[in-house]
Amino acid sequence: MLLYQAYWYSPKEEIMKKLLVLAIVLALVLPLFAAGAKEETIEKYPSRTVRVIIPWSVGGMTDVLTRPVASHLEKQFGVPFVVENKPGGGGVVGSLEIEKAANDGYVIGTTSMSTVSAKYVSPIYPDIYNVELISQVITIPATVTVNANSPFKTLQDLIDYAKANPGKLTNSNSGTGASAHIYAAYFEAMAGIKVNHIPYPAYAEAVTALLGGHVDMTNIPLPDLSAHVDSGSLRLLAIASAERHPSYPDVPTLKELGIDAVMGNYSGFVAPKGTDPEKVRIIDEAIGRAMQDETIRKFLIDAGYQPVYLNRTQFADVIKDAEKQLDFLVNELGIKFIDD
Repeated sequence: MLLYQAYWYSPKEEIMKKLLVLAIVLALVLPLFAAGAKEETIEKYPSRTVRVIIPWSVGGMTDVLTRPVASHLEKQFGVPFVVENKPGGGGVVGSLEIEKAANDGYVIGTTSMSTVSAKYVSPIYPDIYNVELISQVITIPATVTVNANSPFKTLQDLIDYAKANPGKLTNSNSGTGASAHIYAAYFEAMAGIKVNHIPYPAYAEAVTALLGGHVDMTNIPLPDLSAHVDSGSLRLLAIASAERHPSYPDVPTLKELGIDAVMGNYSGFVAPKGTDPEKVRIIDEAIGRAMQDETIRKFLIDAGYQPVYLNRTQFADVIKDAEKQLDFLVNELGIKFIDD
């Protein structure tokens, strides 16, 4: 005689059994779908419009360099790279918008040294460590510049005079604590000299003072001086970049002349924190290709900028050096920055 034992499940137990089976199946299958979806996304990235946020106004330094690069990226990927200017607070407003944007790879933005220095001039400021670095694309070198009629023919002439006459050499800048004053103070410290800083409302007035012979020198960046250098009205004694500028190959760097100072601004691209590293890599490599384009390079060089593609690791080193320089100026020299 065969005995049969019947098992009866209540409706509730039957539902729980089916849910358990479904959970096991999903646990096994979903990772495979997710991996496949991620791979497909990376392969097709970018597949739609990418926003490019510039924290400064139309026509400014960062705007001028970003637009041709964005145009080149559009050609490479076949999707729009839409430039959006978000000025305000010396770059604070737009930089904070980049930080808060979605990190899906469809928002990138630009940054400069002012993002690092903002903490010294604003109670609310962006944090360069709250974004993903992509790549650096230019430097804007500070200079040591005199009037073409100046008796100083070389940097050594100027330094010798300054050491023999402490405080007599006059140096025009764009306001106490502004960028040109920062460059001048750092140059002064590194060269071991003492100069008389003469503040003006902006770069234009400071350059005009030098052109008129009202001051002896300036450390204002190259783009604001290049037209007057080219016309023969001003003389470059040195440039404060890591390498000589392609438009002025005969002008030595400060480092070549024994002064360990690389001064000036920089600009590059960033993405919101947490953006997929693969997407960052894809944009980084595309920017590298854009910066090899001779039309873009000539455009930037003619504007006085110095094209210099650096990947995210190299860019991070530049930012660390900038932080050290700013900390030295604030903590050792007591400089109080202003937003210019």
